[in-house]
Amino acid sequence: MASLNTPILAIDFGTSNSLVGCVYNGEKTLALPIDDLNSDPTMMRTLLYFPDPDVCYYGQRAIDEFLENDMEGRLFRSFKTHLPNQGYLGTVFNNRVLSLENIIGLFLLELKKRAEKAIGQKVTHVVMGRPARYSMDEVADGFALHRMEKACKFAGFADVQFVPEPLAAAFDYRRSATEEKTILIGDFGGGTSDFTIMRINPKEFSKKDVLSIEGCPMAGDALDSVFMANKLNEYFGAKTRYMLPLARNVMTMPPAVMMRLNHPAHIVHLKEKDTYEFVKEVRRCALTPKDAAGVDRLFAMIEDNQIFPFFESIEASKKELSKSDKSNFKFDYPDIEVYETFSSEQFTTWATDVKNNIISALDRSLQKSGLTEKQIDLVCLTGGTSKVPLIRKEFEARFGQEKLQTQTEFHSVTAGLVEVASIWEKGDKVS
Repeated sequence: MASLNTPILAIDFGTSNSLVGCVYNGEKTLALPIDDLNSDPTMMRTLLYFPDPDVCYYGQRAIDEFLENDMEGRLFRSFKTHLPNQGYLGTVFNNRVLSLENIIGLFLLELKKRAEKAIGQKVTHVVMGRPARYSMDEVADGFALHRMEKACKFAGFADVQFVPEPLAAAFDYRRSATEEKTILIGDFGGGTSDFTIMRINPKEFSKKDVLSIEGCPMAGDALDSVFMANKLNEYFGAKTRYMLPLARNVMTMPPAVMMRLNHPAHIVHLKEKDTYEFVKEVRRCALTPKDAAGVDRLFAMIEDNQIFPFFESIEASKKELSKSDKSNFKFDYPDIEVYETFSSEQFTTWATDVKNNIISALDRSLQKSGLTEKQIDLVCLTGGTSKVPLIRKEFEARFGQEKLQTQTEFHSVTAGLVEVASIWEKGDKVS
């Protein structure tokens, strides 16, 4: 295969943050400046904000404009997590239909434009990071990848090579290899936890070096949601009782509404007409003032656009519990005052199912590789969730603290994708 004489972007499109690297004429740029407003200009928060259907802002500017406009309009976050959901086609905003592929495509197009400006070249080729699994269901996983392909075409990429994110992280570690080792990469993002087991050495890359790739669609956002699901949703009508006109049965808020309330990627869709009208009916039929009060808080959060700051406060508590035994949660907004004290013990109990799903993916990765924990020479963990004690303790117990290495910065996957792009530039593909 002939070498490519064209720039190739390397995009780590994350649930929470996105980064872009580049290879051109043999020169590698591990991280391009894509958001001058961010404290780290090589990182852009994966956010879109529409103050109206015809205007869109991205990254830090999205947050700034959202606040400047008194949080009117629509702010989209964690939208990557919708990819495997065949029932979610997109949303409607002021009579404009926004498909999920177009929402993601708009964001990727903006990344492309900013990267092109940084390198002074038009780009049609991209190495795109993807989770090991968008979904545990193979059909849903394939559906998610198909949607990503459509989004990449929408953004103007003519040729796309998808590379699992944990494999990309392994390529980053491979750059500094001086001897052969068997390594386990654990890459924990906002939406997925991914694992690669790979032999690294100073020789030319061989596909046989990759022993296994596995993952699960749970990570930071899933850990945030346990605070809502186990306690905080009570403030927003989770236990509201109501009785419809002419009915005899007392009902409570349906699970479908609560599922949207509990998850940062889904709660914004409570604004959609059918759901919104249903919740209004629940409010009208609430049994007691206490039942009505929870729905009133929910309306205040929706109508005053406090969803984003509320989940930011949840994430802050989660981070605090990684360092101390308790966190005083405080959200002091008119009509949505919420005060709670969370303990690390509570969090550990609530997050057990999430942890078990993540560790099951680790077990599958080991099983596929045919190796045991003792045969792993080095364990490299990257991403904020890797610092959560209940996750880290599992790895310490299995592999021993001396084998663990934690990446504190967020550029490992992007740097590895750049390595893959370099291989592609020379005329070969990794995947």
